[in-house]
Amino acid sequence: FITEPEPTSLRVRIDRTVYNGEAFDRVWERMADIYFTNGERASKWAQLRNQFRPQALTAENDAVLEEVIHSMLRARPTTRDAATGRAAVSSAHPIATAAGVEILEAGGNVIDAAVAVSFALGVVEPDASGLGGYGQMVAYLTDLETPVVIEFLTRAPQEATLENAALNNATGPMLANVPGVVRGMELAFDKYGSGQIEWARLIEPAIRAATEGFVLDDAFTTTLALERARYGPWDSSMELFFPNGEPLKAGDLFKNPDLGWTLKEIAEGGGDAFYEGEVARRIVEDLRGQGNAMTMNDMARYFAVERHPVVGEYRGHTIYSAAPPVSGGVSLIAKLNLLNNFAPMGLYSENAASLHALIEASKLQPSTRGRLADPSLWPVDIDPVIDPGAAKIRWTRCFDSQKATLPDDLRSNTGGMPECAREQDRIASVWFENDLACQDTDEGCSYTGTTAFAVADGEGNFVSVTQTLGTWGGNFYVTPGIGFPYNDKLRSYGSNPTGYGARLPYARNGTSISPTLVFHGTGDDQKPLLAVGAAGNAWIGAAVYSVITGIIDGGLDPQRALELPRFLVSSSGRGGDAQRAAVITAEDIIAPSVVRELRGMGHRFQKISLRGEMRMGYGAAVVIQNGEATAGADPRRSGSAKASQQ
Repeated sequence: FITEPEPTSLRVRIDRTVYNGEAFDRVWERMADIYFTNGERASKWAQLRNQFRPQALTAENDAVLEEVIHSMLRARPTTRDAATGRAAVSSAHPIATAAGVEILEAGGNVIDAAVAVSFALGVVEPDASGLGGYGQMVAYLTDLETPVVIEFLTRAPQEATLENAALNNATGPMLANVPGVVRGMELAFDKYGSGQIEWARLIEPAIRAATEGFVLDDAFTTTLALERARYGPWDSSMELFFPNGEPLKAGDLFKNPDLGWTLKEIAEGGGDAFYEGEVARRIVEDLRGQGNAMTMNDMARYFAVERHPVVGEYRGHTIYSAAPPVSGGVSLIAKLNLLNNFAPMGLYSENAASLHALIEASKLQPSTRGRLADPSLWPVDIDPVIDPGAAKIRWTRCFDSQKATLPDDLRSNTGGMPECAREQDRIASVWFENDLACQDTDEGCSYTGTTAFAVADGEGNFVSVTQTLGTWGGNFYVTPGIGFPYNDKLRSYGSNPTGYGARLPYARNGTSISPTLVFHGTGDDQKPLLAVGAAGNAWIGAAVYSVITGIIDGGLDPQRALELPRFLVSSSGRGGDAQRAAVITAEDIIAPSVVRELRGMGHRFQKISLRGEMRMGYGAAVVIQNGEATAGADPRRSGSAKASQQ
């Protein structure tokens, strides 16, 4: 029996079928392992495999195969459950979310719940935020005329000037500024809490988690595995997070009795216990012994401050966001002002024209360089940056619907301004000032770190908080006996002693966080809609921008908006214009046809995940609608949503 040789065309078809099946299965199985392991979601995901796999097997080329896979991903169930009730909480960890709901059900208001979430997150995400950190809260209660900002950024110690040469190359414990979280939460509680719950009650969930322990997830343990070398020099950090010399692992029960002690001190003695009592004494004695400039006077002089949020309008909505010296709110309003001049054409993940517009608005937003620093020490001038009239001129003259803005569009005599807007607009674009990507600080160059959460009720009270240590792990140092790492913000200032934003005594640090509240309507006709915030340093603004446009332009609920693919517009180089180009770093779940079309316009894409795997730019969001609050849960961490029905 002799068979004829297999025809080449048949062999190619067989090979293509095998290739297609393997590629399809890799995506399906990875998503199944990460997001759809059991229950109704697993069943729906299996049904989608049966529906789309036959189409994948017959795909004639990679482009067709990508479209089939994307169609399956677009049809996927949400990876987490939203929660709807009388009030709701969205945070990065279920223990923290439960802490907020516990306080709501005990009679607390959204501010009380936010304080409980803040302290709990410091226990369960000790690499992202905590007692050694800082942040901002944007809050609105129905008896207020307008939202308020509670700012609790760090302050530089009095002796930590640029003339203190020993600190100019500081690492570890030397990097810590005076932290602000405790005074920030105390100010929010004292002024805007319900008055129905005692301060100590708000800290009880955090104390329980620290003393009784909790089971670790992948998020924190990944930080330990990746940053082992940075924790390594500090024995106290290693003893806490690397027992027996090995990093804690997902599934381990982690107890932190030292942090439990510190929290009990704060619960009993309030902010004074932290800034003037035994906790402060331990902090200062240890840090000064390690070369830090902090004194007891620096701790005692710390105070949180109330500010006015940055305000803008977007498609019939009013946006209230983070206030200077934070830059995130200004940047968000500047981008939305530009995007206001573009008629939405569909979700950016599925529509090339929409994504092109969002990218170009990110490039063309005015720079805040030399305009944002501690308002108590330097003049702050943001009005030209958030001027909607100037944004309209810039958009009209600079936006090209058919191509990406490229370095060749510049002229050497523009002084850093886009040629298209030079005569009308004297403020440089962030890209042309080379501010799009990394700044000269670790926070700006890092794509990780920070946490965010939101709390709202159906009556229209809502709050968004972003808090952080700076980068993942902060300064990686834990003072023996107190159980938490510190911020790393001593390096966040300018290096010119007489320059804008320099490291001066008591100066508050800058940061790009952007906790935000969104209202339906403008002027006197405003109704609370959305509390949103994000984490991930460079990804913070990108994530908030994504969620807001997804909800307002795309009509998405908070869960679907949080699961939109993230993208970040950054610069690929420094120096002259010829060395700089914008790169779109994006999660690989944007429609392949959209990516191909944008590449044809001149955009450069860099994918950061496997197909369908969402990782960067964790967000928190709660929407108020029809007398109820609905919280979303972001899958990029241990995101959790929970509602109170009481």
